[in-house]
Formats: sequence, C-alpha cells, structure tokens
Amino acid sequence: MDFDGLVNDITDIGYEWHKDLIVQNSANNVPYMDETLKALNHPGADKTDSAIVISAGPSLHYNDSLSLLAASDYNGTIVAIDGSYVKCLKAGVIPDYVITLDPHPTRIVRWFGDLDFEKNMAGDDYFSRQDLDMDFRENSLRQNQENIELVNRYAGQSKLIIASTAPANLVQRARQAGFDMYWWMPLVDNPDSAGSLTRKMYNLTKLPAINTGGNVGTAAWVFAQFWLKIKNIAVVGMDLGYRQDLPYNMTQGYPELVQMLGAENVGSDLFPVIENPDSGEAYYTDPTYFWYRKNTLDLIANSGATLYNCTGGGILFGDGVIAMTLQQFLSEHG
Repeated sequence: MDFDGLVNDITDIGYEWHKDLIVQNSANNVPYMDETLKALNHPGADKTDSAIVISAGPSLHYNDSLSLLAASDYNGTIVAIDGSYVKCLKAGVIPDYVITLDPHPTRIVRWFGDLDFEKNMAGDDYFSRQDLDMDFRENSLRQNQENIELVNRYAGQSKLIIASTAPANLVQRARQAGFDMYWWMPLVDNPDSAGSLTRKMYNLTKLPAINTGGNVGTAAWVFAQFWLKIKNIAVVGMDLGYRQDLPYNMTQGYPELVQMLGAENVGSDLFPVIENPDSGEAYYTDPTYFWYRKNTLDLIANSGATLYNCTGGGILFGDGVIAMTLQQFLSEHG
C-alpha cells in the first residue's frame, strides 16, 4: 500500500484497533464520572485573552520552549497534553489544564508516574526507542518515583480533562494523585451512523463530545478554542513531523507500519519530506502524522479559527495557521 492509500485508510485502521477498547473503557469509567466538562468553570477574564497548548513533539526538546515559558511572566491559560505534563512540571511550568485521550492500557499512565512501572514497561520499547529526553527515555525506578512525587505535589493545581476512553490504571493514578477530573468523550465517528462508536459511548456515559482530529494535541487546541473560548491560542511542540536526521525506526508509528506491511515494504516512500515555507526547513512525516495535519487544518478551515504556531518547525502550516516565535507570542499576548 502506498502513502496516500495509508492516509486514506487510517480512519478504518484506527477503528479496528480501538473499537472494543474505547467502548469498554468508557463503560468501566462510568462510576468515576463525578464531574463532566459541563461542570467546568470557564477561566476568568484575565485568562481568556490567550492560551498556550503544549504538545510533546521533538521541537519541545530541541527549542527548549518550556524553559522560555517558565522564565516569562505569562499569565494566560496553559493547556498541556498528557505526554508533556511531567516535562512541564520539571521545567517549572504548572498547566491550568491537562488533557488525555489515548486508551493504551500501559503507556499513558507513565506520564503521570507509573505505580506499576516495571510490569508495564517490560518488553515495551515505545519510550526507549523514540523519546528525545534521555532522562525520560532511560527512565529508572528512581526517576519514575520522582515523577510520582512530582505529580502528587502539583496535581491539585491543574484540572484533568480526562477522556472516557482512559485506561483503568490512569484513572486510578489520577484519583490517587488528587486531580480535579472533568470527563468528556471523543467524537470518533458520525453518531447518527449505524453502529456508531460515538453513539455507544454517549449512551453509556452521556458525556459531552469533542472533535479531536484523531490526536490529543489537536484535542487540546479544540478544547481551548471552542470549550474555553480563548481568543488567541498558540501551540508549541506540535511538529507532526521529524527532523531528517532521525532514523525511521525511532518514529512513533514505525512498529505499526512494519506490523501491517512487513519490514521490507516500509521504506522512504512512506516518509515523505515536506518543506515548511515559514521556516524554510524540511521535515519528513508519516501517514499518521500527515492525517493528523489534514484533520487539524480541516478543523481550522471549517471553523474560521486561527492557530498561532510557535512550534518553530514541523509541518503544521496552511490557511488559518500563523507562524511566529514563542517569544513573539508571549510579547504580544502574554
């Protein structure tokens, strides 16, 4: 299968991979759904002018965006995704909101300090293969314990925007850490279609739904834009691509491509290089990240919204996307 074919099939591929898990997780989590997004108070007036959404792409590491944010006097809203949360805390940045989406049963909890670290990491090279933060990639028991203590210390200062699809260990970890949790469900298909997963989850949970674009970074931007109604929203760490010197086997979706197609069929044709006209630099992407990019640009176009991209690289550019440095955004909207 070629690149375009894979991009077109990702919706169906994801459906097959997750259809049972996301519905089952939603059913299992109903007893813990004390508060939904409907109970979430909107930020005060001083917090609604601007927001910064912190994704966890490679540029967050290369551009040291968190150190710049921590050193600023920024007083707008900060929304972190699950994968950037501990990194924020280590940099001295306390998010107002942390959002989760992925239903994976063993990986997602690591970003909050994993109480079953050794068991969940056994035989899984997901982090050791791709994370550019060596401290996190080579996470030892000691470092994991430090993450647990760090999250326990600061959980009460961030609201957890938790998806109905969250795995059981993440739910229990969040409750143990002391987060205020506000539940929502992802809009994964047309709820009016026969056999709709969205409809099944809604019938179980009665939760408000968010169009996620298929990934937690875009979900965080949608949350800030359309739920919190923030006027000016910047994103950092939303690369959706990789620097060209990074080996393909260190990318997030490489094992799944090998599993689907066989190692002999996973070559450079599945990792096209795209030049970013704003930075003049070129990055390669993969079918999944390209699909995320398409979904994000469609959401921007269909809503008439503007996204300020302060990532400093990557392939998220197009109509409705304004590229600027994080320092410039902080100066204009901080």
